[in-house]
Amino acid sequence: MKKVFLSVTVFLLLIACNNPGDKLEPKIADAGATSDTVANAVLPVPVLYKGTPAIGKSENIATVMTWNKNLIEGKVDSIAQFIADSLTVTLADGTHMELSHDSAVAILKNFRKSMDSASQQYYTAIAVDNKTVGDEWVIQWTNETYHYKGGKKEQANICESYLLKNGKIRQIGQYAQKMPKMK
Repeated sequence: MKKVFLSVTVFLLLIACNNPGDKLEPKIADAGATSDTVANAVLPVPVLYKGTPAIGKSENIATVMTWNKNLIEGKVDSIAQFIADSLTVTLADGTHMELSHDSAVAILKNFRKSMDSASQQYYTAIAVDNKTVGDEWVIQWTNETYHYKGGKKEQANICESYLLKNGKIRQIGQYAQKMPKMK
């Protein structure tokens, strides 16, 4: 839940802080205002993940995209270089794993081997850093299709948040929206 809140909060804060049409700054005296501030704006509701968001490094986006591209294409041996010494993953279905580097690679290999093919289309990806605590994030929105062995097909719109440490993926939070049924 924290990761969902983090992703949504960061995204909304970026939009709010960069909206040139909104020149009014809330005042402390506004109803419901708290002492939480972001980029000199007083937020009307406190946030759990404190810090100052800023646009992050494009290199982090390239790292996450390359990792995903290799996984989707079945080049699983090459993904190990992008994973930190440990990896925490929370999937859209609620599965939570805290893995060593080698365990993460083994699980990802088995995941990809369960498929005949996979595809991924990017809607967008943004890098966001929390300057206060030194965290570097990549948030991406994709459409992914998995063709499993045995004929099963899954397709969903996916939002994932990646925490990077020293240029390596340390944590992944995943949120999914199933595709609407066609009438």
